[in-house]
Amino acid sequence: MRKILSIILMIFIIAACVTSCSKPNSDSDGFDDSLNNEIEDGDTGDNTDEPAAPNDPEAPGDTENSGEPDTPDNTDTPDDTENPGDSETSDGTENPDGSETPTVKDVIINVEKTADEMAASIDKYTNGDIVSGEAIKLDKNITASFGKGTANTEPALYSGSIRIYQNGGTLVVTALNDRILKTIVITTSDSKTGNGKLKVDGGELTVNGDVLTINVYENAKSVTITVGGSEKSDRLYVEALEVIYIGKTGDENTESDAETKPEGDNSTEDDGNLGTDAVYSDFTAEEKSSYLDYVGFVIPFLPNDDYYIEAYDEDGYRGVYYSAKCNTYSEFTAYRELYSSYTYDGTETDGYADTWYLYSKGSVYVDICYYEYDGSYYVDVDAYSESDNSSNTNGDNNTESEEGGSGDTKDADVITNASAGLPEASGDGIYNVDLTAATNVKDVTDQGYYLDGCPTVGSPGVLVIPVDFSDATAASKGYSIDKIVNAFSKDGVTDYYSVYDYYYISSYGKLELDITVLDSWFRPANTSTYYASQTLEYYGSETVIGDQMIIDEALAYLEDIMDLSQFDSDNNGTIDSVVLITTLDINSDEVFYWAYRYWNIYTDNDGYYYEYDGVSANDYLWAPYQFLYETNDALGNPSYDDTDATNTYTFIHEFGHILGADDYYDTAGLGSPMDGFDIMDAMRGDHNAYTKFNYGWLTSSRLVVTDGSVTLSLEDFSKSGDTIIIANIWNPELGVYQEYYIVVYYTNNGLNSGDENGYFDRSGIIVYHVNASLYRDEYDGEVYYDVYNNNTDPSDSVGTENNLIEFVTTDEGNYTYIAGDSLGNVTDDEGNALAYTFYVEELTDEAATVTFTRK
Repeated sequence: MRKILSIILMIFIIAACVTSCSKPNSDSDGFDDSLNNEIEDGDTGDNTDEPAAPNDPEAPGDTENSGEPDTPDNTDTPDDTENPGDSETSDGTENPDGSETPTVKDVIINVEKTADEMAASIDKYTNGDIVSGEAIKLDKNITASFGKGTANTEPALYSGSIRIYQNGGTLVVTALNDRILKTIVITTSDSKTGNGKLKVDGGELTVNGDVLTINVYENAKSVTITVGGSEKSDRLYVEALEVIYIGKTGDENTESDAETKPEGDNSTEDDGNLGTDAVYSDFTAEEKSSYLDYVGFVIPFLPNDDYYIEAYDEDGYRGVYYSAKCNTYSEFTAYRELYSSYTYDGTETDGYADTWYLYSKGSVYVDICYYEYDGSYYVDVDAYSESDNSSNTNGDNNTESEEGGSGDTKDADVITNASAGLPEASGDGIYNVDLTAATNVKDVTDQGYYLDGCPTVGSPGVLVIPVDFSDATAASKGYSIDKIVNAFSKDGVTDYYSVYDYYYISSYGKLELDITVLDSWFRPANTSTYYASQTLEYYGSETVIGDQMIIDEALAYLEDIMDLSQFDSDNNGTIDSVVLITTLDINSDEVFYWAYRYWNIYTDNDGYYYEYDGVSANDYLWAPYQFLYETNDALGNPSYDDTDATNTYTFIHEFGHILGADDYYDTAGLGSPMDGFDIMDAMRGDHNAYTKFNYGWLTSSRLVVTDGSVTLSLEDFSKSGDTIIIANIWNPELGVYQEYYIVVYYTNNGLNSGDENGYFDRSGIIVYHVNASLYRDEYDGEVYYDVYNNNTDPSDSVGTENNLIEFVTTDEGNYTYIAGDSLGNVTDDEGNALAYTFYVEELTDEAATVTFTRK
């Protein structure tokens, strides 16, 4: 490893070369369809993205506590000290032994903590971590508590700030031990100051730019700040919290000077004032900031009298190296126990015959070594991950990426529609939009790293392989290939639509899947339990690959009886899509026994896919046959034993992933941007307009650009795919990959027909808010673009601040606007009011008439 570097630095010779072990990260696809009781496999990796993993975010790993952060030395003791009425002041009294009791006076104390420091003090380090539920100590006399509002969205760490949500989120500052609050100063980020809708109980609020100042009422010991309003712009982002309070003599030093390492250089040569018995008990605030910036969390601190840390970002790795003196091996053993919540990955021996203990947490690897040098013993800790310039990220899995750290996208990489307003009209008050004109991707089907995936137009090949096992035979379960044929093929007889029929209708005839269902069951060489136990370490996680081993076996078998290249319609060397329908019983607790779409990681020793007839498999769909039997009981609970049913919903949804769509439900389970109403959320029904833009099924629209009013006819979306776009800004070069609003006329027809399959109980205008802004990244020297936002709640660390797509409801909370309804006040993700409103004039069976007006 890098012990030679640490030894050199220990004698204060700075070395520039830093190397590290290469260990990849993991990601996986999951589906939690709670509203329709259809659940895909849960995620098992971390939230660091990689190039072939275009779908579905992952929950973060846990974090490790490293102790209370340092209290900044901001003590202010003015000459004219204010004394509250109930405070005691002693002038000093003589004791019986002749000594004098020290005078205790009221003093003004100033304590300030950043959001990162507050979060670190309660063992939270990763963006998205929930910070509510407990009081955060600013010092021994002051606490801050963050609470959720009526929407039950809990405050969370975000981009160096603690975000408090609208609808009643709270910040409560409390003085303990009979101390009295005087002033509270909140520094906010991104101008998120509550949008003028904050309520303060216990003081008077003034706002100056990004700084909120609360002059606390006399003798108040607690102040509550409540975030009102219901818009995203009403949120409060606390970047730093400063509290000035009236304390007592001795409060100035809330941490012992002899135990707190001063800011600045860590070498003992500069810390002689501490004395020879000084022991450092924690990292400094600056050092913690380095860990948060370079690693994402702060490692445990080893109390010692001599240490240094060094941050690095080079040679493809980003991390922090920490070396500290250690007195005994038992002390080292005790220190290692602090990593018990990390994943232990074994040991390795370096060139000095010293043992490194290998741990990991999510995408971060932590290597620990104990060794002797020049009569002293040291512990070295290297925490690192692949750096941004060597790791690929993916928009579907992006965290709220201003934060930095491995795998995060920087603001500078996000492409916004920052053009000068709207284009010139190409008609009476409208601009005719060509959605194929995006210059940042080759075409709309290339979004999301699906260059090797299934084409979304034309006649891509779909190879459906029924799979049974010696320990789960199709004959013993009464399973029929004819039922699979009906579920997938043209004019299939099902309870809804076959996969072919659904996608032909939804695409307006632009996608005609060329589906081949094998006419016999393929039986792998081993039992199902054998394959379910086969794993591969993939980007830091053990990932099941038994399903991919089965694909390999099946293709090797089929190569002798058919030409597999027929399933590569775009001649890119990859089979367009592979579907495996298995005889396994459904078990939602285990990935192998559930439904999911995944990508192939089963490769040869050189990292290449196994090829048959010159083609290989990448994207695939895996699902038990039992999903065809799915029905819901009277309470809506799923059952998988109705042999009369032919339910195709799960297969249609999963095939949407094969084509490149994200899940639109909140994978964190905390929000409902689409409220279940989409085929890629938790309901049956058609794909939404944005998905059809993205698939290339709809290639044009009308953008409202009038300076006054314009009345337009809007046809039934299910019949023609007619759409109207309204936006504050539109960049034609970005096509669908920017922020805008889509207006469609929804009817209970086609794929939406019927009480069971339809979205809503009334026809009307639907408004989708889309923020599909792209970000730019590089991988293996190639530039690619992907969508930045997803629909996961941002309080989960894989979420983004804004949703990819969400409904805009009426003022009454309805999803459809009927005749006489108007679009209310709408604010975009930049905090700007939408420049247009509309009024629904008339709805008929064929079309709606809507008047759009610039405000």
